[in-house]
Amino acid sequence: MPDKPFEFEKALGELEEITTWFESNNVDLDQGLVKFERGMELASQLKTHLATVENRVEKIKQRFTSSAGATPSSPTDNNEADPSAGQTDLFGA
Repeated sequence: MPDKPFEFEKALGELEEITTWFESNNVDLDQGLVKFERGMELASQLKTHLATVENRVEKIKQRFTSSAGATPSSPTDNNEADPSAGQTDLFGA
């Protein structure tokens, strides 16, 4: 059975609940440790999901930029002095 899709809004909501709990005056140390660990797990999952979405957006933009015959952005548009400096593929290699 395949994993269910990541529910970004649900994970973000849970992380916000944990944050609110920590901001309250009734914080138990042992319970806080468990919530902190869960919060770190959620933050990691959210970060990974956002990176995946960002990569998909970049691929889509490249596909439509290439098919439209548009010219690549100039080095000054990317704040790069050398056009070949910092060139990477979508996965940072």
